Amino acid sequence: MTPCTNRTYIVRGRLEAFKTRHTAETVEQNSEMEHLLRDRARLALWQATASDPWEIRTVLAGLDRLRLSVEHLSQRPQQAWAALEQNVALLESYRDKLGEISRQQVPERFRDTLEPTRRSIQELGAEVSALRDRVAEEAAPLRELAEQLKAATDDLQTALVPAWKSYYKDVNPTIFSSSYLRYTSEDIEDWLLWSDLGLELLHTPTMHEFMVAGAGMGCLAAALVAALFLLGRHFAAGRGASKAALGIVSRASACAAAGAFFMTLAQFAPFFLFTQLISIGEILFSAALVHLSRLGRNLEHDSRRPAVLWPTWRIFALGLLLESGRYPDTLDGPIMAVVLGLAAWGFWKRHKTTLPAQRLDRSITRILSFALPPLAVVSLLGLPQTAILCASGLFYVALALRFAAMTTRALGQLEIDRHHGRPPIFLGILTGAGFPFFFLAFLFLFLWLLSNQFGGENVFLEILNTETRVESVGISLNKIVLLLFGFYAARALIALSATFITELSSRRRAVERGAKATLLTINTYLWWGLYAMFAMSVLGLSLASVAVVAGGLSVGIGFGLQTTVNNFVSGLILLFGRSIQAGDTIQLGEGQGVVKEVNIRNTEVLTNENATVFVPNSELVSGKITNWSHKDPSVRRDISVGVAYGSDTDKVRELLLAAAAQCPAVLATPPPAVLHWDFGASTLDFRLRIWLADVAGAVTAMSMVRGAIDQLFRGAGIEIAFPQADLHLRTAPALEELAKPHLAETARLLAEISARLDALEKNNRRPEPAGDDAQEGNAS
Repeated sequence: MTPCTNRTYIVRGRLEAFKTRHTAETVEQNSEMEHLLRDRARLALWQATASDPWEIRTVLAGLDRLRLSVEHLSQRPQQAWAALEQNVALLESYRDKLGEISRQQVPERFRDTLEPTRRSIQELGAEVSALRDRVAEEAAPLRELAEQLKAATDDLQTALVPAWKSYYKDVNPTIFSSSYLRYTSEDIEDWLLWSDLGLELLHTPTMHEFMVAGAGMGCLAAALVAALFLLGRHFAAGRGASKAALGIVSRASACAAAGAFFMTLAQFAPFFLFTQLISIGEILFSAALVHLSRLGRNLEHDSRRPAVLWPTWRIFALGLLLESGRYPDTLDGPIMAVVLGLAAWGFWKRHKTTLPAQRLDRSITRILSFALPPLAVVSLLGLPQTAILCASGLFYVALALRFAAMTTRALGQLEIDRHHGRPPIFLGILTGAGFPFFFLAFLFLFLWLLSNQFGGENVFLEILNTETRVESVGISLNKIVLLLFGFYAARALIALSATFITELSSRRRAVERGAKATLLTINTYLWWGLYAMFAMSVLGLSLASVAVVAGGLSVGIGFGLQTTVNNFVSGLILLFGRSIQAGDTIQLGEGQGVVKEVNIRNTEVLTNENATVFVPNSELVSGKITNWSHKDPSVRRDISVGVAYGSDTDKVRELLLAAAAQCPAVLATPPPAVLHWDFGASTLDFRLRIWLADVAGAVTAMSMVRGAIDQLFRGAGIEIAFPQADLHLRTAPALEELAKPHLAETARLLAEISARLDALEKNNRRPEPAGDDAQEGNAS
């Protein structure tokens, strides 16, 4: 027996085993195919009767699950085809080997021996071809079913977006219409028919198996989610979290685990229960979010606060259950109207009982108390689905406000508790982004969740991407959102970079004074410039069009904005040249001032009189400016002192140096010096030359030194001389002639005054005898 003959026996044995295995697989495949066809028939019936987007969504879930089953079943023909391809490859190699042997010079008897092997290979090839055709025929129904499912899915996806739009616009019969009872009875009959059909399908053995498998997988998913939450709870407990906070995490863990269970169960449950189970899971997940929104607050004080989010969550949960449960729309309207009206009244009462210090809660309750009554009217007028959607949106807006406030508080607390020496990263992000950024982030996240929950994700994305074009610029809600996020991200990056620059300058003493302000200004310009480029790219503005516009404006800039552009360029020169920096003391006319900030157009200078002077940058660049603190803030000052002639000059030197030593602002290096400057007209002139640490305190330091000089000189008896002059008058004839009339008049007036005084003295004098007689009479 030749090797080729042995190989043909091996191939034949493989084919026989393949036939046996394939026959059993074909029976099983046919059974599963019948089951898929029955499911497809049920879905076709549901598809034909689907009248609103919720039913279309349910059918799409069933089609997706059926498509996955078809793909899984299609793997068997593919595996069978791959096994046959291996046998074909073996037969081809055997045939080639046999042909090579036949072309060689071999005896005739060997050729007769090879002939049966050649025929056997041909027979095996025919069998393999027949099996391949059989496998292809068996796979054809699966391909046709997959194509049907794809076509049905495409048709439903195309019809879903218009269905959602019309669903929220269509008006249902109201309780005020005459046909309300008839429509209500019809809707109830349809709902009962749908419920009976669902219960009938649910009681089949196959559905029981799927539900049991789904429950098992749901328990596993719930255990994983609960384990993650418990791990977070253990970490929080290790960091000293309060019992109230740990209790909130536990309750949130229970809600999230239950939500994971229902979400997983929905993947295995019958397709007509998919929407209801998914909705229950989403309600439980939102409850976990409400629990987590209380973290970071004063829980002991918060326990006495009136509930705010839970009533809105109940409205959201009720609305989602009514929508996903396919309950009669004619009954949903009155039910939601009553619920929304009662909720509005309850929020108004909560608003009155909320303390004024709780501004966020007061704002939420006030908004809800005024927003829910119109929604109740809308629901009563036949648009309960629109009222439910808007009320759910209000719930997520309130939840976004809570999460934004919680995030800002958490970042602030992390910054307070950060280790010493670490850069204030959280403070930088909090300062730059702030509450609006986090509110917008959470708001759009929750709105996306809302669109998924109420089936309008395609409508939501379509609204975001709807674009209005003004020539080459496209404006849409999506682009506006990107610009807002970019704006707050730029602010956060500016603040974050500023914190690193500030931290670096505080750690490195070698950084020049004013360099920090320059780096901060350049950092601001850089990030805003990048944001401007980002905004242009988002809006669709090309650099070529910007260059054309800039060229058109260049003429106007050259004439009308020449001064402004000059100041802007001068500001950049000052920033990069650093001839004048923030903190420098410069000369302004007769006075001095401290540079506060170098802006785009001008420089702010604070004078010693506390007046702010705005100096155009062009004047600082083109004019002559005296910078007293450039590179070195120290400054030299001279104090002039004049002493009387005859004073001890050595003692004067000693006292002047002692006065300089009493002032702490006087530098020891270079040391103070006393110069005998000049011989004055009436004084010996000395100058005390001192170096001060900072020019900003020069006036105060010199005043202190002058006071010390006066005190020391007084104690030592050294006179600080001042200019003196003697006036000598000589006799002049002209002066005598001029003075004669005045002297004669003065003499006459003096004579008259003397005569009056004499007469007054005579009148007041009494005779002495009369006085004596009177005294004697009195004595007798």
